[in-house]
Amino acid sequence: MQGRKTQLAAAAVALAAVVLAVSVFHNSAQPAYAVGQTIDAIKQIRTVYMKGEFYKQGPFECWMRFDGNPDRPTHVWLGRTGENLCKICAPDGVFGLNQRTRRIHYAPRDERGKSWIPKFGSVFRDAVRQARTSEAIQITENEDAITVRIDAPQRQQEFLVDSKTKLPIRFTTLHDDNPMEMMRKTLAVKHLVEIRYNEQPPASLFDKPADAVVVENEIDCMVDPDSGLSADGMTREVACREIVQRTGQALIDLDQATLCKFDLFYRLYPPQIWEQLQKMKAAGQWVSEFAITGPPYQEGDLWYVPVAVRSKTGQSETQNAMIKFYQFEGKTHCFIIGSKEKGVVD
Repeated sequence: MQGRKTQLAAAAVALAAVVLAVSVFHNSAQPAYAVGQTIDAIKQIRTVYMKGEFYKQGPFECWMRFDGNPDRPTHVWLGRTGENLCKICAPDGVFGLNQRTRRIHYAPRDERGKSWIPKFGSVFRDAVRQARTSEAIQITENEDAITVRIDAPQRQQEFLVDSKTKLPIRFTTLHDDNPMEMMRKTLAVKHLVEIRYNEQPPASLFDKPADAVVVENEIDCMVDPDSGLSADGMTREVACREIVQRTGQALIDLDQATLCKFDLFYRLYPPQIWEQLQKMKAAGQWVSEFAITGPPYQEGDLWYVPVAVRSKTGQSETQNAMIKFYQFEGKTHCFIIGSKEKGVVD
């Protein structure tokens, strides 16, 4: 324990040394800019709007409201750009909302300290700390903005800072030695293309909509009437076989659009993963066989289809595809929402 305290103390001293040392001087004796000004300015913000890109989840937008701690917001609205699903966190609970279907999954718990909340107050401070020395930080200044480039051991990052407010207005990862490492984190920020401060968020943004339909499981918020298999006129058994057969062929062909339409699991893949899968397919290491090995069967409101998957390398896997049926505007759709072995997509 003592060793851990010593390490933390040393890190704090190192950070303080970098913060105090890094500044730009004009002809006067006073520094025009020091990174400590930005760290202090971030502590004073009341709201922030961010538009950027996560390593794994892709483009996103986020609103946050603060009450003195920029690493622990009082309210959060987080959504993927162009997607209907958003996550909202407030003192009285957290909920996922599909803005199109108005389906909502609500949990009366406080998640404002959880890892999925982007810690805005730490982005700049942590980048400075990772630089380790003042020589690893390059600062250029003009009338409107200050550019702070930080060379850490594994990545190079750049902040554009407003000259008047000393607040970051853009953040860019210029180079990363191992982006896959960052993708293992819950929500790792790669870029922030727009940052705005102390604006009033849209009215009722953080409130639970009065017209929302509360659903039992969070997965129920992900589905939409433009995806899944239209199952009108089919028995449940026929629909289950149809969606699994079509998904299996799409898996062999590596048909991204079809996989994302029928199987919610594939919607979680970022572009980097799809690129890796394409390379595997080109190298003859991808799925070569997909077969239904038993009749569809029902357990509660879920249906299952036993399947076997084999790759060209000889590896094989058996599982039970998990399927759920939904009603949209009087029509029936079904989706693959996971498997019995691996659970529901989350």
